[in-house]
Amino acid sequence: MSEANPKKSQELSRWLVALVLIPPTLAVIFLTNKLFLLALTMVLGTLAWKEFSFNLLGRERRGLFILALTGFYCTILGASFFGADGQSAGLAASLILGGAYLMRVLAEENDKVSVNLLSRYCLGQIYLSFFLSFIMLIKQLDHGANWLFFIVLVTSLNDTAAFYVGSRLGGPKLYPKISPNKTISGFMGGCLVSFIVGGLSANFLPLQFNWFYLALLGLFLGVWGTFGDLFESSIKRAMGIKDTSNILKGHGGVWDRLDSLLFNLAPVYYFVNWLTQP
Repeated sequence: MSEANPKKSQELSRWLVALVLIPPTLAVIFLTNKLFLLALTMVLGTLAWKEFSFNLLGRERRGLFILALTGFYCTILGASFFGADGQSAGLAASLILGGAYLMRVLAEENDKVSVNLLSRYCLGQIYLSFFLSFIMLIKQLDHGANWLFFIVLVTSLNDTAAFYVGSRLGGPKLYPKISPNKTISGFMGGCLVSFIVGGLSANFLPLQFNWFYLALLGLFLGVWGTFGDLFESSIKRAMGIKDTSNILKGHGGVWDRLDSLLFNLAPVYYFVNWLTQP
């Protein structure tokens, strides 16, 4: 079998998975009742935390995984029902749970192991729980569903454009030590598409800003989302991981799919809040 066939098969798998997931995702985003979006976010967060925990905390650390999920649920539920204050309180509770676990294991393991575990746990709470909970805060904004769609659209098309432009044009690598497949041409192609899609979205999404602001925001999300992708790649590289799991054929794991999105949620929330303040 030629080398091209497996690549085409993987590419087809990526598109099939995307086509299956797009309709329910859009439905949940635009449904008036936020409980459906909360349920979807909790499922995604649980799967991402499972992958993060098994790869970084260890499969044998079941107790720490349960604490991590408890902290995530505190953060996401706090954001959903009590806004930004509830989000902060939930994050604080999750970090306190991690500290309690540290005090318990200190009696059983050496200091370096304990601090290493706590550091990874806290990273996960900020990176996964805190960042992902911005979905619920954005949903509560004026035109919140449209903003969520904007983020998902720009982030997804940036990733797709970067993949195809980089595959076709090749050229120098963007950061070969961390992500050997990413090229500068792919990065620039993805950012260009993000800029164009951001500007064009002013024609079909009722958002508070004109096409120029949205184009600039799209460009920013293209750049910042790439940093999110590289951030996850650096963690996987340090841990010797290729894909966080194989739950999504052709896409890797849920955490793999959320990497850029996680970085893009908070900036949009703060951007909209800042520019709409009276």
